[in-house]
Amino acid sequence: MTILILCNIGNSDLIADGQRPSRPRPEGQQLWDEFTAHRFELPIITPCLEYIRNRYSNEPARLICFYTDQPERPGTTRPDRFGVSLRDKDTIWFAHIAARLVREQFTDWIVEARPERIEGSQGADLNPSIYDEVFEAYAGLVARHNKPEVSTCYVLTAGGIPACNFALQLQASIAFAERCRFVYPPEGGRVTELRIGEKLQESFQRVNAMEALKHRNFPAALLSVRSAKMSEAIIHLLEYAVYREAFDFHRAQHTIALAERWASGELRDLCATLHDDLLPLINNKDAAALLREVAYSAEIAARNGRYADMLGRIFRFQEGVLRFVVERYLGLPTDMSKAVREANLASYLAQIDGNPHLHQYLEQKTIDNQPLRYRDGPNRPVMQAMLEFVSNGGLRADGPPFAHKKERERLAGVKALLDRLDRLAELRNQSVIAHGFAGVSQDTINEVYEGGVDKIIDDLRRVLYLLDIQQLQSPFELIADNVSKVLQRGV
Repeated sequence: MTILILCNIGNSDLIADGQRPSRPRPEGQQLWDEFTAHRFELPIITPCLEYIRNRYSNEPARLICFYTDQPERPGTTRPDRFGVSLRDKDTIWFAHIAARLVREQFTDWIVEARPERIEGSQGADLNPSIYDEVFEAYAGLVARHNKPEVSTCYVLTAGGIPACNFALQLQASIAFAERCRFVYPPEGGRVTELRIGEKLQESFQRVNAMEALKHRNFPAALLSVRSAKMSEAIIHLLEYAVYREAFDFHRAQHTIALAERWASGELRDLCATLHDDLLPLINNKDAAALLREVAYSAEIAARNGRYADMLGRIFRFQEGVLRFVVERYLGLPTDMSKAVREANLASYLAQIDGNPHLHQYLEQKTIDNQPLRYRDGPNRPVMQAMLEFVSNGGLRADGPPFAHKKERERLAGVKALLDRLDRLAELRNQSVIAHGFAGVSQDTINEVYEGGVDKIIDDLRRVLYLLDIQQLQSPFELIADNVSKVLQRGV
């Protein structure tokens, strides 16, 4: 493992014979040519290197000295108000002198000290005082030194042109992340290690979290806010969103309680609301609340581009709607899980057999010229037939219809939308979440579903409306909006 040290060489970085050269390029070249005849000092670099060596004396270090070397053209040779051209201010020779001095003074620790020209994709033809030009240049300069063996990267924050220092600090922080450290060397003062790296990383992570929240990507947002060292309330609130999206309502209940404990003001009120919002979902008893939840999660999957996941949730939504209709209108049990199957199946069959209208309808119903196997239980085709029976005016045992005219119209709309959603069945069946390995993309969905993904989400909402299920503001929207506001404030 090695320590990498990056610095910009500025006009104040070299003292020769007790004086600072006023024209770095011409005077610097003369000093370089007569190196042994002069006494040099590095008032900024040397104290920083000593500070770093005291902490990492057992790890070899490399020093890169970035310098300016502008091409000779009218814009760089024109003298300023002091009679010195931009090109004469270039620090190419200062960098060579500094690298040589470091190699001689730190020979037992520095394994490499070399100058490196500041250049971008167009070479050195850039203005080192223009922020966007050097920012682009340093992306490549820093990247070439980002090696796996670098355990820590130190950046010297003084010396050099302000634009170059800004670019070096930011690009090094991007490239090396938590491996990046910053030292500030006040001339004649005590070298100080700054927290700018941590603050930059936290800022980057806040930006990443806000971008993730735009797409309702709560797992990614959670990772970022943890790295950004945000408050416990925000971390637990996003954990709640992750668990709730995964239908892990018990863990969601635990984490929202923690969030409420840490939160204050408006955020605490939100946590209390979200805590109460879970109650209808906890025991899987509120079919309407569960259908809303599936629709929320399908929309999140769509916004994340997780289209196979979206198809799986839509399939579950369709089945949930059928169960909702069968239970609400026919009063038949649809839960055939192992613990209750025997009792529920007996009740299911008894009620069908006790209604000659429903019994006859199911007996006559066929699928692919085969009898409907309704006596096995309320599977998907059976419940589709039951929805059709109710929407077509199917009668109770004592004569009146199961649904009045307006309800039947709404149920016919539900059936039409479920049939429309069935166009996605083959995509789902061939995907990795079902029976195959076919990919699912927005393009493949658009080919089979007119209006594409947005229309699918609209159709889910329409089904809820037709079933008279109250459409509330999505808890995930509330979380994303409120957390984004906190992230923007940076607290």
